[in-house]
Amino acid sequence: MIDIVPAVLPKSVGELTETLARLKGIASLIQIDLVGENVLAESEAVPQWEEFDFEFDLMTHDSLQDARSAVSLGATRVVIHSDFPKAAEALEMLQQTRSGNYPVLVGVALPCVVEPAALDDFAGLYDFVQVMGIAEVGAQGRPFDARALTLVSALRATHPKLLIQVDGAVAGHAKELVAAGANRLVAGSAIVNADDPKKVYTALYNSVNGILA
Repeated sequence: MIDIVPAVLPKSVGELTETLARLKGIASLIQIDLVGENVLAESEAVPQWEEFDFEFDLMTHDSLQDARSAVSLGATRVVIHSDFPKAAEALEMLQQTRSGNYPVLVGVALPCVVEPAALDDFAGLYDFVQVMGIAEVGAQGRPFDARALTLVSALRATHPKLLIQVDGAVAGHAKELVAAGANRLVAGSAIVNADDPKKVYTALYNSVNGILA
C-alpha cells in the first residue's frame, strides 16, 4: 500500500498545535517541516505527542544541531537534505539512533535536479530517500517539477527495494509518482489547508491505492 503523510510547516509552536488538532484522527504519522529557524528548539516535547508519530524534515541552518533536537523530541524519522549545511555531520550522528529499542529511521532528501548517482555519496547512511517534487524547497504551494518523476523512476530502476517518498506538490501528480516508483507521498497544503482535511486525505489515499469510494 502507498502511504500518505500529511506535512505541517509551522511558523510557531502555537500554529503547530492548532494544525495538529485539525489532523487528529486522520493519520498516525505527521511530517513536521522545519525551515530556516527551528521553531521547536526551546520545546521539551512536540504538541500532542501522545496522538501522533513525527517525522522531522530539516531545512534549517544547522542540520546537525536540529537533528539532535528532533531525536530528543521523540522523532520516529528524521529527513536530512543532502544540500543543506552540516548534512554529512547530521547523517553520521544519526547512525547511532537507527537501532535499539526505539530506532529512528533516517531519510536523505535529494533535490529533483540531481542525478541518481548523487545517492551514492550516502551509501549505508539512510533507511529511505525523499525526492523533492518542487525545485524551491522550504515552502508549501510551489508548482510541481516534472524532473522529480525522472529521478524517482531512475532511483527505482537502480534500487528496486528502496523506500522512496516524494514531498512537494504531490497531490496533483500522485498517480504519476506512484507509477514512477514512489512508495510514500508527503502532502502538505493540499491536506492541511483544506476545509475538510480528512476528506482530502482519504480521497488521495484511495486514489493511489486503487480503492473505490
